[in-house]
Amino acid sequence: MIKQSKQRGVALIVVLLIVAMVAIIATNITSRNQLSVRRTINVAQYDQAFWYAISAEAMAKKVLKQDLEDSDTVHRQQYWAQADVVFPVDKGQIAGEISDMQACFNVNSLSQTTTELVNGRPKLPLPATQFKGLLIALGMDEFAAERLAHTLKDYIDDDMTAGAYGAEDAEYESRNVPYRAANTLLSHKSELRSVMGFSQDIYLKIAPYICAVPGMTTQVLNVNTVTVEHAALIAGMLDNKISVGEAESIINQRPGDGYESTDEFWANSSISSLASDAQLKSSFGITSSYFLLEAGAKVDNAIFRLESVIKGDGTSLEVLSRQFGGQK
Repeated sequence: MIKQSKQRGVALIVVLLIVAMVAIIATNITSRNQLSVRRTINVAQYDQAFWYAISAEAMAKKVLKQDLEDSDTVHRQQYWAQADVVFPVDKGQIAGEISDMQACFNVNSLSQTTTELVNGRPKLPLPATQFKGLLIALGMDEFAAERLAHTLKDYIDDDMTAGAYGAEDAEYESRNVPYRAANTLLSHKSELRSVMGFSQDIYLKIAPYICAVPGMTTQVLNVNTVTVEHAALIAGMLDNKISVGEAESIINQRPGDGYESTDEFWANSSISSLASDAQLKSSFGITSSYFLLEAGAKVDNAIFRLESVIKGDGTSLEVLSRQFGGQK
């Protein structure tokens, strides 16, 4: 009887162990299924948020096309310039904001070259001089501003000749983590952090005033869309022959629906004396062809951010580039 009792006790322990193992396995299977379901839901939500963001891009193109068809100028009273636009959608919302990429300084314009020489070296082209002026208008000393203009020009132009204060491959290859100068246009302004001399502090200070327009190598500032907060752009591009305060006054005097011609802009008494410089005048305009859409879409807990560069006129618009996740 004792032996049978011991056998029954062992059998009970074995049964309990089996039950425990089955319970553990079942718990693991349930947890994995829950994780798999959650992952599938997340993927579906992010996928839906992505397509919502793309729909914001389509909406932006429609608004821009209408505005560009309705007017020969681009100004801040048009529909594209509305801020904080939010559309409710199924299980979420879409938000977007369009900004004029010709109301900022296009750093890719520094890729321009010139045949003029100063002390045996190529003279800085007008866009590089204007970029230097912008840095000075933002409080930088003249030597530091000129050095940064040279290093940026050398980084993106297609030659291997270093400017007076510039830097080419040799300087970048000597760093702790060596790399080479891009010698091509930037696709996003954040690439400036790779250029010698552009520290984080400098980049954060100038970031609100600059942009990198894909494929565009000229600098034409739309005087109808530049804001008072960015008045330093006008002062800098005019080589600081007027103060930032005077530039703010010029913007405040601008008609609500913008200037109908650049002559109206140059008629301002603060800058009329500079209107004789044809090359300088050509770097200011009243129209735009490049716009930046910053869109965001939310589906339940999933958030998707998109930046799209849109180029076009009243007849057609195309997306030149997309950045996912948002950058500054």
